[in-house]
Amino acid sequence: MSSTSSAITPHKILSIALPTPLYRAFDYIYPINHKGNDIQPGQRVIVSFGRRTLTGIVLEIKSESDFPIAKLKPVTLLIDTHPILPPSIMSMAKWASQYYCHPIGEVLFAIIPTALRQGKAICIASTRRWSINKDRADKAELLIKTNAKKQSALYQALSHSSDGLLESTIRLLGYTSTHIKALKDKRLINEEELDALTAAATEYNISQPDWPLSEEQNTAVSTIGKHIGEYQGFLLQGVTGSGKTEVYMHLVDKVLQNNQQALILVPEISLTPQTLARFQNHFNCPIGTIHSGLSQSERLTNWELARQGAAKIIIGTRSAIFTPMKNLGCIIVDEEHDTSFKQQEGFRYSARDLAVARGHKEKCPVVLGSATPSFESINNAQCGKYKKISLPSRAGGATFPDIELLDIKSRPLEGGLSRPLIDSIKHHLDNKQQVIVYLNRRGFAPAIMCEDCGWLADCKHCDSRMTLHKHPAHLRCHHCDSRNAIPTSCPSCQSVNLKTLGTGTEKAEEILEARFPDTPIIRVDRDSTRKKSAMKNLVDEVNKGLPCILVGTQMLAKGHNFANVTLVAVVDADGGLFSADFRALEKTAQLLIQVAGRSGRGSKKGQVIIQTCHGDHPILQQIAKGNYQELAEDLLEERKDACLPPFAYMTLLKAENPYLSNATHLLEQAKQIAPHFQSSTSHPIEVLGPIPAAMSRKAGVHRSHLLFVAESRSALQRLTQQLCSWLNDNKWGKTRWMIDVDPTEVN
Repeated sequence: MSSTSSAITPHKILSIALPTPLYRAFDYIYPINHKGNDIQPGQRVIVSFGRRTLTGIVLEIKSESDFPIAKLKPVTLLIDTHPILPPSIMSMAKWASQYYCHPIGEVLFAIIPTALRQGKAICIASTRRWSINKDRADKAELLIKTNAKKQSALYQALSHSSDGLLESTIRLLGYTSTHIKALKDKRLINEEELDALTAAATEYNISQPDWPLSEEQNTAVSTIGKHIGEYQGFLLQGVTGSGKTEVYMHLVDKVLQNNQQALILVPEISLTPQTLARFQNHFNCPIGTIHSGLSQSERLTNWELARQGAAKIIIGTRSAIFTPMKNLGCIIVDEEHDTSFKQQEGFRYSARDLAVARGHKEKCPVVLGSATPSFESINNAQCGKYKKISLPSRAGGATFPDIELLDIKSRPLEGGLSRPLIDSIKHHLDNKQQVIVYLNRRGFAPAIMCEDCGWLADCKHCDSRMTLHKHPAHLRCHHCDSRNAIPTSCPSCQSVNLKTLGTGTEKAEEILEARFPDTPIIRVDRDSTRKKSAMKNLVDEVNKGLPCILVGTQMLAKGHNFANVTLVAVVDADGGLFSADFRALEKTAQLLIQVAGRSGRGSKKGQVIIQTCHGDHPILQQIAKGNYQELAEDLLEERKDACLPPFAYMTLLKAENPYLSNATHLLEQAKQIAPHFQSSTSHPIEVLGPIPAAMSRKAGVHRSHLLFVAESRSALQRLTQQLCSWLNDNKWGKTRWMIDVDPTEVN
């Protein structure tokens, strides 16, 4: 080893990030007998790490090392001939690693597709293109039966496309593999296998006429479009149904005309198919998606198409913010207020905040869109960091729904539904309209109890109740996912008098089916949409416009555009009004206004009924007026007086251990050492805790929190980074610690 390394010149030292929880990079020397081009940051390598062989990513080429050259190992294998990550993504990953205090190796390996983490070569999937068989075109009419309308329509669509259509496009148009196979078996169409890059160059012919923009929408597009080619943050605050998506599409059109790419982030996988379909119907260009619902092959293919510039538009969830793009022209974050943009496990980053950071680095405009913006974004707009653009009116002449607060204190309820609410549902169904019943609890009932002794079905591993599910029948903890059979008698007193407490979506579905036996009841929650394409199929069914009732959780509140929904019913609005979380009122207002906004988006007048026991609560009163801006300004004043975000910054230190005392001990030590890391400047940092988490025990471990609050972001950052180094330098036994910078949940 020493004789080899003595021949290595100083500039041949490689700093390499490895997928380990260690807060450092590792030095290696060039592979023995390496004769190719110089290795560059962003390339993958295989290295020996202890007794293991790991895939690593080159961070930099250095001239010096803190370790003797003779002790450095050579890289075993160079995987890539060129960097898989461009300098812009490498730079952002390093910045995010430092800001969020997370190991650089884990950051880099979290942002690349699984196949690349495993050291596999970039290999993109193939697809098929279908075109008419011109030799049998004269026989098409005879071979397609008169009642085979779908086959005939597909054949016509293919005949109008000179180059044929990709299979993905055919499916997007509503046809299935059965329709394709039927035409293939009749030898009316030809099949051609294409690699994804070749397919990406194929022109589509399925665009539809643009919707005319209102004056407000035109102003928004024009204002943002002037900043293509430079960074500028925009807060696009448009009421529900104001046509923000149309603004996005016209902005993307300008970006594409400039020969650039667009990145669009949505908060939920469930919204991706709907958004994809709207963009696919508008643009004649390759569009890719990035989210966890894709297979490894699909994700790698879309990632590579974006990296090479073939995919002009990428639509994805929070992880898509790290997608390398050859020529990024704009970033759009739809429903920017949604907490789904903050990763809650592992690498705890905010995709919304990183979108702004990436826009800075890649010199492109960033649009944050919402009807109910986060208080951070509202404050940034008021401070001049973002330019605010308003869309105060609904598009297409639609009007706002009437919002009614229905007092249920003295009313009998049937599965959480009051008689006036049931009557209203019947009225809208009789008028051939659709109804949304919003209830943010999965399962049949949140708990079961013994009427004789008071026993409750608790989770053995968490401080929570087991939820009763009926499809299939079992008890499940929604925090650790442990499952039990439903008891037939009380385990404590053997009584058979067991009853359910509360109402979940399954129970509401059962009651609505009994009340409205001739109406389709469509349940929309995590359980009913687990299968791939399940959400798309549900959305397609609702978009047929036939009378139906959608009963579901907050998945229904996010971005859906159902033109025939004229009634939105909120079963219980009181849950978030009295929480210990200082963000609870903000989240409650956002959720209720968003779900209310699903009503009356078409030509028919909408109605919203909110069941509550606290109709005089000022937050509900302002929601009933539909005045989110006034509500936000009032709550922002309270935040300012209390020195809470966005007027202060937070870092949350979490500790976990099978014993609460051990978790608390680590945090007590951190609290004692923290003052030594604070500078003597006039930026005090308040330390709160340690206190047990709101759910102290989860999945068998106890959790405790220590909160740092400061008015200076830079002062808090210095403390956080020094505290992270101190924690990393000490051994804590079985106690795990995590740092959450800018937490969205602190309870």
